Amino acid sequence: MSRTMFSFDPAQCAGQFAAEGYVHIPHGVTKEFYAKMAKQVDEYMKTKLLKEFAIGDKQQARYEFPEDADYVNELFGAVGRVCGLDPKELVLSERHIKGYEANADPEPHAHKDRFASQISVGISVHVREGSTLVLYPYDDTAVNPFNASTLLRASLSPDRYPEPTLKRARRVEINDAAGDVIIFRGHQFWHLRANPALTTMLYLKLNAFNCDPLGEDPKTEEYKKRTQVAVSMNDHQLENMVPMIGRRVDYFHRHYNRDWVEVLGVVLWGEKHFTVDGDEFSALQQMDGKRTVRSVVQSMNGNVNRAEMLKKFRRLATRGVIDLVAPLD
Repeated sequence: MSRTMFSFDPAQCAGQFAAEGYVHIPHGVTKEFYAKMAKQVDEYMKTKLLKEFAIGDKQQARYEFPEDADYVNELFGAVGRVCGLDPKELVLSERHIKGYEANADPEPHAHKDRFASQISVGISVHVREGSTLVLYPYDDTAVNPFNASTLLRASLSPDRYPEPTLKRARRVEINDAAGDVIIFRGHQFWHLRANPALTTMLYLKLNAFNCDPLGEDPKTEEYKKRTQVAVSMNDHQLENMVPMIGRRVDYFHRHYNRDWVEVLGVVLWGEKHFTVDGDEFSALQQMDGKRTVRSVVQSMNGNVNRAEMLKKFRRLATRGVIDLVAPLD
């Protein structure tokens, strides 16, 4: 019995994705994986609904990959080759089953996926006749800066809603069927599910910038443990580690009161403001996932005390604001 997830050759899809930003792959998952996955999906939608992610006429459940094969790394390899990204840098930022109720709006508002959803992979589980995925890949493709799809619309005044632009935009309708795979730039493209009633999708969202606000990547807990080990290292060892913006970081901000006093801060997903000082904020801006702690400190033009800055790196790491990883050979 096959224990592979996908039935397609990623190399044959890379050209279209590079040109269009999306690709539809009919029968893109193997029959064996579809059978296992569909059974799981039906069970999860009955027993494991995520109440905090229920949106209107759409219910969600978190998907767990079967344990009989390394499906996550197969996903990373396939998506990396299709999208021109390094599979080793990919993070699985969301793995949700999304099921539409029988009374779902036939033409809902378009939305963009959360910031962490650089690449969205949709696997069609149950698709009712007449239901289509609608993409707008060619107009207003700015990245959604928020880590919730609803926050983008909430940030706009009615005169700036996307509907007038999308009425004039080129609309791509994908007539998918059970077992199909659709890969697209989720946080850039406005999209919607037309006639979604009784349609169920498995959505796997990925990015290549170490971002996992919901904590759904299987390796995120491992990153946290490794970072805590690094915090206890001596100064020389710590300086050789590579700091990265923490996986659970939602956003950074400058808070101003009415008297214009500035407070710098970091917000982790679902948590409250965490104040950082100017040196910490500057160091965070220097982190690119490649430079070591030593390099970041040196880049601050010698205006900081080395020992004090290392204490601040430890503070940020302990709080989850940064991850500390071993440098690549």
